[in-house]
Amino acid sequence: MQGKLSDLQQWSDLWQLKISYKKCCVLHIGNQRTKPHANLVLGDNVLTQVDNARDLGVTVDGHLKFDMHINQIITRENLIHKCFASKDSPTLVHAFTEYIRPLLEYASCVWSPYTVGLVNKVESVQRKFTKRFVCCYGLTYSQRLTKLRIESLELRRLY
Repeated sequence: MQGKLSDLQQWSDLWQLKISYKKCCVLHIGNQRTKPHANLVLGDNVLTQVDNARDLGVTVDGHLKFDMHINQIITRENLIHKCFASKDSPTLVHAFTEYIRPLLEYASCVWSPYTVGLVNKVESVQRKFTKRFVCCYGLTYSQRLTKLRIESLELRRLY
């Protein structure tokens, strides 16, 4: 691995492209007990070893699990959700589908939850959203989705 990092450094020097060393780290994937203890160096900088890393907005850990990423997007969406003060159903549904749902679905082909608990956790954002409507009081989640003419997030991920 160190040899490949040296090759990368030589290539960047040749093409006069600076590497942002502060954004570089080492994430060991697999069994943590077999983690090598040797430090990897890129240029004159020792790369920090991390337990999880964020790349293109998706957080992954050393076991290739995305639990942390899912928790982050749910927290962020719950904060954004509170910003809508309107009570008009069509306006709120449009705002949700335009602003919140894309954030919930970004890169979902990579991090798509596969356990029931994580699926329910992601779906809880839309479940809470649909409970806000007066026209949906007393309805089940699937009935609320039908009434508002939106699909479940799980079904959209499967598409």
